[in-house]
Amino acid sequence: MRIFAPSWPPRGWLFVTCDVGQGDGLALFAGRGQAVVVDTGPDPRLMDGCLRDLGIDTVPLLFLTHPHADHIDGLPGVLRGRAVGTIVISPDSDGEERRLLPGRTPRTAGVGDVWSIGPLTLAVLGPLSTVRVTARDSGTTVNNASIVMLARWPDLSVLLCGDVEIEAQHELVAAGVPQAQVLKIPHHGSAHQDPAFLAAVHARIAIASVGADNDYGHPAPSTIAELAHLGERVYRTDRDGDVAVIHSRGGLAVVTHRP
Repeated sequence: MRIFAPSWPPRGWLFVTCDVGQGDGLALFAGRGQAVVVDTGPDPRLMDGCLRDLGIDTVPLLFLTHPHADHIDGLPGVLRGRAVGTIVISPDSDGEERRLLPGRTPRTAGVGDVWSIGPLTLAVLGPLSTVRVTARDSGTTVNNASIVMLARWPDLSVLLCGDVEIEAQHELVAAGVPQAQVLKIPHHGSAHQDPAFLAAVHARIAIASVGADNDYGHPAPSTIAELAHLGERVYRTDRDGDVAVIHSRGGLAVVTHRP
């Protein structure tokens, strides 16, 4: 079910994929005025604007899934005028994120970590490989170092995949990837997807965080076709703007919003 909201934020929102251009910036409802943020996009202005529109003044947890600019360079926008608690980075990162965190020491994620804030629970599933990476390594190497998490509320589950590509997806399938109602499509919907991984999630809704007219061909037609074959309804920020998953009396629904 898709709804075009006359006002924003929509009542009952739980998960929002912010339209931050070619990158990821996610807000997870953690209580009134609070959100856990997963990645911050490339532009502080856009990330700040999304959180302001949602009425977020407190970020108790902030995850930076891997040290690529399109996931971390918007960090100053999250820090602007907000109380920000624990900042978590990939255990495989060499700490590139620290350039954006003067005076703060981030914590590293660990597989099996579980965080609970208000109605939200987050369980860390990956990365499963331990390969130290820097932002100068190959794109695939850094992407596969992404933190992967399952987010749960009483009425919603979302699999958050960072930019993991085929190799890391294989590992997750072998370890037993959990099912989720919503899939944040890995790596902006690139062609580097394991069909077995996409199928194992059994999602109903798939969301691609992607920039309009990007140079990478994201999302790849092959990925969109595979998700459609699996019966998933696909949303994408380049066409839909901010994408919110809400819980209403009728069950789960998706609300889109162009600022």
